Amino acid sequence: MKTRLLLASALALISVAALSACGGDDAADEDLGRFADTDSATASKNGSSSLVEAAPGAPGTSSYDTDVPGGPGDAPLSAADISRKIIFTANLVLKAEEVSRSFADASSLARSNGGYVESSQYANDPDDNAKRSASLTIRVPVQNYDALVASLRTMTGVTVDTEGSSSSEVTEQYTDLVSRQRNLERTEQQYLALLGEAKSIQDILTVQDRLSGVRSQIEQIQGRLKVLDDLTDFATINLTVAPVVAVAVESDSGW
Repeated sequence: MKTRLLLASALALISVAALSACGGDDAADEDLGRFADTDSATASKNGSSSLVEAAPGAPGTSSYDTDVPGGPGDAPLSAADISRKIIFTANLVLKAEEVSRSFADASSLARSNGGYVESSQYANDPDDNAKRSASLTIRVPVQNYDALVASLRTMTGVTVDTEGSSSSEVTEQYTDLVSRQRNLERTEQQYLALLGEAKSIQDILTVQDRLSGVRSQIEQIQGRLKVLDDLTDFATINLTVAPVVAVAVESDSGW
């Protein structure tokens, strides 16, 4: 009985910690919160306040403040701990004397700068040069972004029609996600410790259910971090190549 009360108290505390770590924006958070309320009430009814204080991860104990990596005793994670995360995007429209050659040159420049063509489209009309066009979405390592844009501007037989660029910093968002992941991983370790102490099948299933919920949230955050890493490590260049259309000049005679 004493072991069951200790386990219930510890689960309640860890559930509250999980809620704080994930901000309560997932369905699993509600389950954890309800479980925390139920187990706290059960522990209180059975006079287990001393067991709450002794539970693994309880506030005020050395195991919670110093033994757990990333616990409240650690310095909070700040943006200074992570290099700046900035998403760079450029949009270029070029006029080309030969669309097919410029298309090939742009693809070659992307590869030589360590990048790749994420998507492309080429429309060719052998009978009408004015109907030829090409578009490419290029991903390039951010350190080669400026060099590639400059090279695309100066390709043989092209002139710049329009050009624009934008950047968006996501450092704060990235830092927040990393912090939440660290807190959830700490909670996961506490659940694993409790799993080793669980004796009954009911207790084991309860802890495993909580573990699955926390692991799901960790994997979601890892997926979002991976997307941000990809967007910030590789800049995006949207390139459109259109043909130079000859303009007929009317003579003085009107012909």
